[in-house]
Amino acid sequence: MKRNNKQIELYQDAFDFLLDGDHELVVYGVLKKLHISKQNTYYDDMVQEGMLSFVEKYIRAINLEKEPESYLAYIYRGVYWDLINYLHKQITITEHVEVPDDNVDPLAELPDGKNSASYYDTHILSRQLMTELNPKEIKYLVLAYDYGMNISEIAKECGVSRKCVHAWRKRVINKLQKNF
Repeated sequence: MKRNNKQIELYQDAFDFLLDGDHELVVYGVLKKLHISKQNTYYDDMVQEGMLSFVEKYIRAINLEKEPESYLAYIYRGVYWDLINYLHKQITITEHVEVPDDNVDPLAELPDGKNSASYYDTHILSRQLMTELNPKEIKYLVLAYDYGMNISEIAKECGVSRKCVHAWRKRVINKLQKNF
């Protein structure tokens, strides 16, 4: 694929903007908001994905003729959602249920002190629940339980009313009670 000089210059400007001053802190701020620390398995990959997303959002902001003052806010929001999508994909890819070995006692303790039978039951239940939920309900669960957000924070994050988030919550609870 051949790129013209204007596209190359645009990408160069985007990378220069990223490295100019403290703009790369936008990516680290998003990671902090997502509670992704350096100990996280995906940290280095998410930094790189965040940097690439930053460049893409910068170019998009220019193409949409956004005001330069609003670039960072626009980029931050875009990087945030791109990294949530990336994290969701990684979790989906790596999520699997390992079948216990026949020689292993299912009631034996796992190294962290958890009972392996309850571990497998919980993992299977969570996979079944996720297949029952729609994307909005999954988003509610992720924001509420993985990120510890309350109803108001979720509503603000998703750009919906608190009443809407309450409806998502109610549907999740109903599906959980109905199926499990």
